[in-house]
Amino acid sequence: MATPERVRLRRARVAATVAFAVNGAMPATLLARYAEVRSALDVSTGLFGILIAALTVGAALTFSVPGVLLRRFGSRTIAVSGTVATTFAFVLAGVGVMTGNVWLFALGLLVAGFCDSTVDVAQNAQGLRVQAALGKSVLTSMHAGWSVGAAVGGAVGTLAATLGVPLVVHLVIWAIVCSAAMALAGSQFLPVHRGEDEEAPGRIPASVWKYLVPILLVAIAGILVEDIGNNWSAVLLNTERGVDAAQSGVALTTLLSAQFVGRLFGDAAIDRFGRRPTLIASLVGILASLNLIAWATEPWLTLLGFALAGVSCAVTVPLAYSLADGIPGMRAHSGVTLLAWIMRVATIGLTPAIGGISALTSLPAAISLMSLLAAAALAAMLWRPKKS
Repeated sequence: MATPERVRLRRARVAATVAFAVNGAMPATLLARYAEVRSALDVSTGLFGILIAALTVGAALTFSVPGVLLRRFGSRTIAVSGTVATTFAFVLAGVGVMTGNVWLFALGLLVAGFCDSTVDVAQNAQGLRVQAALGKSVLTSMHAGWSVGAAVGGAVGTLAATLGVPLVVHLVIWAIVCSAAMALAGSQFLPVHRGEDEEAPGRIPASVWKYLVPILLVAIAGILVEDIGNNWSAVLLNTERGVDAAQSGVALTTLLSAQFVGRLFGDAAIDRFGRRPTLIASLVGILASLNLIAWATEPWLTLLGFALAGVSCAVTVPLAYSLADGIPGMRAHSGVTLLAWIMRVATIGLTPAIGGISALTSLPAAISLMSLLAAAALAAMLWRPKKS
């Protein structure tokens, strides 16, 4: 029979997973209606690309703010209040679309990105707290919750568009649903005891970087796969493999499905083989799969590459958060905050870098060249100090 403490931890684990799901559900529901949004705003594709970049820019503006807020208020308060702020920032963006005000739309996305990035750190901090209390790896399966939430949010957005539900009405209803779900989940979060997060020094000693740099490379290798899937997979299948444009979205579906499966089983692999061997195997898989994606001559081989890439990148970001949170000499949440911030900043540059290299050479060559980031992460993990 489960003890009250085990029941409490089990509920906290479910609550953290729900938090990840909510975090994926709100942005995805608007992304699903981006084609409609661009048409309503009556802007060019180029200008629309600049406008929606506000979401990523807002996230990059957080820098050390999430860590400061977490130490002051705790993950429960920040996750719940930050989610409410995020959802209604998306509503503000919807009002911008309704009124035809592109700057209000961009402002909504900017605020949403800032708040969403803060919530991301809070939910990972809570997930790491639950993981430490349980004494086994569970953070990867929590990230699988994000994948489910994003899928549900996207489906809701598509359904709302199909039924002709006005964008603002759709976003208000979904904001209430997401905020309520996060409030319910937050009620089961593990509490943070005052003073618990104030023991480590506030500055980042120079000695920390030998631990931090390999972790950052691992995280960037993971989000590189997601960036290629989100922004370039359909283009690659259509222009390089001859797949019809209407069917080319299967590549992203393949990658995300494989990533979800990888996250379901990732914790078991980490507990069985250890964090370092699992990461090394994942980075080898990313390196191999990206080059298979780039140079495969048949569509089915390309899809096989995307499936391998999805499985391989499944544990990279969750493990990077786990490793960053355990770096000695860093104040509580500083490693997670810094990692999240650099990941957001890197995302701004990945797509333009691939596009620029593609213009000079080709898309397959660009993907193959970018895979060197995974090679750098692999080399760094093989070299990095074992104690972290």
